[in-house]
Amino acid sequence: MTEDEIRLALRRRAEAIAQDNAADALEDPDPRSALHELRVHQIELEMQNEELRRAREELEASRARYFDLYDMAPVGYLTIGEPGLILEANLTAAKLLGVARGALVKQPLPSFILPEDQDILYLHRKKLLETGAPQAWELRLLRKNSGPFWARAEAAMARDNDGAAICRLVLSDIDERKRAEAEKAKLEIQNQQLLKAESLSRMAGAVAHRFNNYLMAVTGNLELAMGDLRVDGRSFQDLAHAMEAARQAARLSTLMLTYLGQAPGRQEPLDLSNLCRRSLHSMRALLPKEVSLEANSDAPALVVEGNATQIRQILVNLVTNAWESYEDRGAVHVSTRTMSAADIPASHRFPIGWRPHDYAYACLEVVDKGCGIPEKDIAKVFDPFFSSKSSGRGLGLPVVLGIVRAHNGAVTVASTSGRGSAFRVFLPLSAEPLRQRAKLQPVPKPMGGGTVLLVEDEPAVRKVVARMLGRMAFTVLQAGDGVEALEIFRQKQNDVRCVLCDLTMPRMNGWETLAALRKLAPSLPVILASGYDEGQAMAGNHDELPHAFLGKPYRLKSLRAALGQALQHGGT
Repeated sequence: MTEDEIRLALRRRAEAIAQDNAADALEDPDPRSALHELRVHQIELEMQNEELRRAREELEASRARYFDLYDMAPVGYLTIGEPGLILEANLTAAKLLGVARGALVKQPLPSFILPEDQDILYLHRKKLLETGAPQAWELRLLRKNSGPFWARAEAAMARDNDGAAICRLVLSDIDERKRAEAEKAKLEIQNQQLLKAESLSRMAGAVAHRFNNYLMAVTGNLELAMGDLRVDGRSFQDLAHAMEAARQAARLSTLMLTYLGQAPGRQEPLDLSNLCRRSLHSMRALLPKEVSLEANSDAPALVVEGNATQIRQILVNLVTNAWESYEDRGAVHVSTRTMSAADIPASHRFPIGWRPHDYAYACLEVVDKGCGIPEKDIAKVFDPFFSSKSSGRGLGLPVVLGIVRAHNGAVTVASTSGRGSAFRVFLPLSAEPLRQRAKLQPVPKPMGGGTVLLVEDEPAVRKVVARMLGRMAFTVLQAGDGVEALEIFRQKQNDVRCVLCDLTMPRMNGWETLAALRKLAPSLPVILASGYDEGQAMAGNHDELPHAFLGKPYRLKSLRAALGQALQHGGT
């Protein structure tokens, strides 16, 4: 409806009212009289005034609703002028920043932004002014009497009443979302680490088995060759060097399995404090003269279920890592104590995903004031072959983690670059009492003669072990797997004194072969051999157990001892 049409409609309504009023007063209105015209004009003005009053009330109500919505909005609204001053703010924005609304006006917006994030504001504000296109970004704002929080900013260009450029800014608190994203990312990293460890564990176990099989062939042939040479000869010395290198390779394989927790070893109740005291006494002589070793020698007994050799290895590796952090003089402090599960720090705790149970733990702590570890490197110090020191070998700390993992414990790292490090190992306290160590009984040497059934699927290993047995005056029957071994045993059962059987074979593995042989001869002496660690190889419930175990690669001495043990217990 046009303005003229509105005016005409208002006129008609006024005339109708004037006629009704005249009729009520029993007057005869003359539409052409001045009095009638004045009455119509008066009514028209009154109607206009009423419309204006009603419009003003609606405008005021709308304005009040607008300011309620503006002030109570779930997001903060800011109007930013030049040069970056806050011109207007709603109550939500004031609440987000922890100040009164009046304290925001005329304040520069950058004063409420974390210094490291102020460039983000300048970059997007520049784009907004240059292009006029709306901008959105995330940054950290400062809340008074509190820490910084994450916010999302959305900005658009506008003009004030004088035509000057202003910026309308919307602020949303996204701190909770950012924390959830960070936690999700942390969990994803942990999951990746767990998957990587699981994959490495499977791969390393398989590789170690094959690797140790090949080393068995190498070391066995070297030892046999050395037995035919003069000890003072050049060839003997050359072979001795090759033998030492092969043994180092075997130790490297063992260290990798230890890192993955696949070398648990035999565990028993032991006093951690006493073990540390005895170990540190011999370690002092191995440290550089410039580095001192300090310990709380009066620590109380802490009984844990563990392998003494491996826990001693933890201590040696941590102390070595500590003294290598010094460029000159320094001290390494070692202590043991009890800690509750609630007191074990969650930050920089390894293995990833480990959670303490609700019982007490023994804590072994090694502290230094050396070069320290940068924050970015703490998560990598337990990776194989990672080392920030030129003198580091890269396997000391990974082995520590592997042993700790095998003992159902954890290790934490607290370090500041340039100020030193503290490594703390947590092992569950044992309810089992300490046992009196039994005196080791000498294992009798096996009497030569008789027949040994050798079951081995790797031809090179089978050949060298047969020669080793021959050196001990045994006759050797050879089988390439368990199925072949059973066929041979059925034919030569009365001749076989002992069986030396590999654990991992096609068609029929070592456990299946052992069970089948025992059905034929219940007291038959059997030795199982494997490239896997004894703890991993012997894990699980089995109806039949061997009399001895040999971890590849093994030497003539170990083979002789295993045969003596098996023949003694087997009664042959």
